[in-house]
Amino acid sequence: MAAIALGCHPRPAPPPPAPAAPPLSEESIAPSTSAEFEIGPIKQTVGEHDTLLFIEGTVRNVGTRPSRDVKVWVEGLDDASNVVAREETLPDPQEIPPGTVGRYLVKLPNDPKIKTFHVEAIGR
Repeated sequence: MAAIALGCHPRPAPPPPAPAAPPLSEESIAPSTSAEFEIGPIKQTVGEHDTLLFIEGTVRNVGTRPSRDVKVWVEGLDDASNVVAREETLPDPQEIPPGTVGRYLVKLPNDPKIKTFHVEAIGR
């Protein structure tokens, strides 16, 4: 007579169900805002002893939010657009609301090589 041995192994429990994924939805994102600058007219005057040029002007915020950390660079250029003198300044006020202006003033040497000016403003 033959003996047959049968074994049983318990079946493992099924894994718990995965959590349901949240439903997808869309929402509008507000348009990006920034401060953008436009350089206004430049006025130059010669100092009292003819040794300095005073360059003054405005920086208008044409962007959609107030500015901060604004810097203005003024370059005195010769006939070939080479930089003869350069000065950096901070306009007043530093926080320029949209549609308003900050004013700047720099002093450059009154060098006869200077024929024109280049002004640049950056900020956040």
